[in-house]
Amino acid sequence: MKKRLLAIFCALFLLAGAVPSAAALEGEAARAADTLAALNIVKGSGGSYALDEPATRAQAAVLLVRLAGAEREAAGTAVSSGFQSAPAWARSAISYISRQGWTSSATVQAFRPDDTITADAWCAMLLRMLGYSSKAGDFTADEAAVFAQRIGLVSRSWFGPLTRGDLFQIMRDALTFSYKDDGAAVVERLIQKGVCSQAAAGALGLLSQELTARQIADRCSSAVFCLNVYTTQKELDFQIPSAQASGFF
Repeated sequence: MKKRLLAIFCALFLLAGAVPSAAALEGEAARAADTLAALNIVKGSGGSYALDEPATRAQAAVLLVRLAGAEREAAGTAVSSGFQSAPAWARSAISYISRQGWTSSATVQAFRPDDTITADAWCAMLLRMLGYSSKAGDFTADEAAVFAQRIGLVSRSWFGPLTRGDLFQIMRDALTFSYKDDGAAVVERLIQKGVCSQAAAGALGLLSQELTARQIADRCSSAVFCLNVYTTQKELDFQIPSAQASGFF
């Protein structure tokens, strides 16, 4: 029994050590943007991606269409009347994701293209693109980010308004996630549609099943839990536990 407990505590210690600190997370957004740029999804001038700027819903629509490999298709179809007054550079993308059912908005006023997009709204769009449906009960729009983490679409908890860098990190996670209908990964669909080459995807490690320590930590950290024991009301009021424990599912 002692050996078993020791093994569990060792595993928890190793997992805790693998979870990245705030300093380790610096540059993740830039690396995600570079990956997406190499796949012709993100366009940046000289590596300037405005990572810290708030991401608008119009920008999210354009990026979603590119992630789906549908930029040419969206540009070649007529814009529905409800989106004629949307910004010209995003008009076709917003209209396209509406026709595809990736957003429930049918007008510019309902879509609010200039508003900052939230984690739930962005994850809901991604989930619908991948074949999940809020109408069918797969997820709820106000908890889309939680559901996305639960199924492994995103590697950590996201909430509230997002920056452009946040969008890029979530998109990078989505590249190796599979569509619900046929099990093909997002990056595989992009290769099939000619958006990027297999060589480029392979060079970026997107076609390999091997995971880095960071990816393993991201995927497993949500299964780790902490228990605080309060034996008196005073301990609870002052948040001073009399005992603590941790474990994992």
